[in-house]
Amino acid sequence: MPSLMYSALNLRPYLLAEKALNDSYWFLAIGYFNVMLPSFLPRSGEFEATFWHRARLAKTQSTDAVKNPMTVSRSREMARERGRRARAWAKEDDDKASGVWKAPPSAPTKKGPPSSALIGLSLLGNLDGIYNHAAFSEIELDTLTTGSRQRAGGMLLFGYTFVGRLWISLGYDENGFDKEVVERFWNNVLRCTEDFLIN
Repeated sequence: MPSLMYSALNLRPYLLAEKALNDSYWFLAIGYFNVMLPSFLPRSGEFEATFWHRARLAKTQSTDAVKNPMTVSRSREMARERGRRARAWAKEDDDKASGVWKAPPSAPTKKGPPSSALIGLSLLGNLDGIYNHAAFSEIELDTLTTGSRQRAGGMLLFGYTFVGRLWISLGYDENGFDKEVVERFWNNVLRCTEDFLIN
């Protein structure tokens, strides 16, 4: 069974520029796409070759998502769906607060393989182009803190470069995962980074 990951896509290059929206911190223009990779490792052979092969597969899938002619229309439809869900959750919160909420009937169980993403990928790129270090010469920036809206039971892996260094961080819902499993996963991420990217 393949592993399913999701990532966000900046939609601003696809949209008409409007100063009021571009200058606003409240206007978010993102879409989402999935990356699917095999979830197994070969029993023998070159693990490094497997790593780089899968990295190329992920890059190809990401590039295909960005260049897809349906990107904007698909993102609009996804935004409508997210809007419907957000309004339903807001109503549920309001109903709970006023004491009139009733649990909905349980949804029928789905048949077939699971279709939920295991982890989110946030590949932010080179952030040195955003922060003008020379403009603030009195302040030496050496790191930054990312923020995310992570869903319950979610896991999000960040990757970016800043001040000429590669940064990788993992955020996850502590109530949604066994701590030992997450620590083993994170240790393997760090080990692969060390083995395949640094050494």
